[in-house]
Amino acid sequence: MDKLPYREFLAMMQERTREADVPYSGKFELTPLCNLDCKMCYVHLQDPSVRHRMLSGEQWLSLIQHAIDEGMMNAILTGGEAMTHPAFWDIYMYLINHGIVTLVKTNGLLLDENAINRFKQYPPCQIDISLYGCDSESYIAVTGVDAYEQVVRNIRLALEAGLTIQIMITPSSYMSPWAERVMALAKSFGVRVMVNDFLIEPHNNTGRKKEDFDLSLEDDLRIQEKKKAMLPPLYSPDDHEIFMKRRNRSALSDKGLYCDAGRSAFAINWDGALLPCLSFPRDVVCAYPLRDGFRQAWREVNEVMKNYEVPKACHSCEVNDKCHYCPMYHQKVAAKHQCDPDFCNYLKARYKAAEKGKR
Repeated sequence: MDKLPYREFLAMMQERTREADVPYSGKFELTPLCNLDCKMCYVHLQDPSVRHRMLSGEQWLSLIQHAIDEGMMNAILTGGEAMTHPAFWDIYMYLINHGIVTLVKTNGLLLDENAINRFKQYPPCQIDISLYGCDSESYIAVTGVDAYEQVVRNIRLALEAGLTIQIMITPSSYMSPWAERVMALAKSFGVRVMVNDFLIEPHNNTGRKKEDFDLSLEDDLRIQEKKKAMLPPLYSPDDHEIFMKRRNRSALSDKGLYCDAGRSAFAINWDGALLPCLSFPRDVVCAYPLRDGFRQAWREVNEVMKNYEVPKACHSCEVNDKCHYCPMYHQKVAAKHQCDPDFCNYLKARYKAAEKGKR
């Protein structure tokens, strides 16, 4: 019997479930609350009444079970800070006990000895820890909290326990003065490091605006170049070949997006809304599984995403071989199936500068 390498098996599963409209992978935004106050966060709310409007543990377990019934095999727990949800461990253990491959996203503050011991006994596939600074000064500048020593200590404890860790970095104007040092610190842990490429427009009720924390093109290019020089690529050429064997998708089509959002992946926000991904514009599609049932909500989102019309401007765009249209970055006009010229111009300038730097 032929054996299939595990990574290739996962790529195959992702593609086949996409073709079959199966909700293979789910993200669960357990709470918009957090024990940090990152100035660039797109979801964090400070209104204390939110706590009474969040889904309960029982509601989350019900949604998760219905998602499993429809074919979910992978899950991501996130927030806000997912571990601040009162039922976090009930939700986590429910996923583990049902054989769901589970990833936890956290800022690391609650990843103490007790949490690490529980994760060690019932391991997640991975823990993504966001690193927001390289010392107390930078942590306060980005998050408003001097959490540096505690987070670094917890990362080291998690590594000593043998847990699989990935460090996440989200550069912003607030982190910019320390970005290289943050990447160097992340690299020193000897684990995979992911540096996010773009910042997300905060939800309206957060009171934040992307323009207040966005990077200038100059700073963005500087950080991207330093990332390439300092950090190994997340995927090797072999990995790329594996995934491309399974993903014979056209880079650009009239209908349907290139990604898996709403095709084999879904997200449920803290208020119970089911979306293709966590930051997807709700005026394009938004379903309510607690009201209509998970199956109906998934079908509604899946149908919209399969038939989403890619903007006509993309087909004649000079960078359409590099850029896969994403409604999340064109939120103001995504419902009209249009491109946001500001974002497009920014991308073009970024690609142009990057190509110039290679010469």
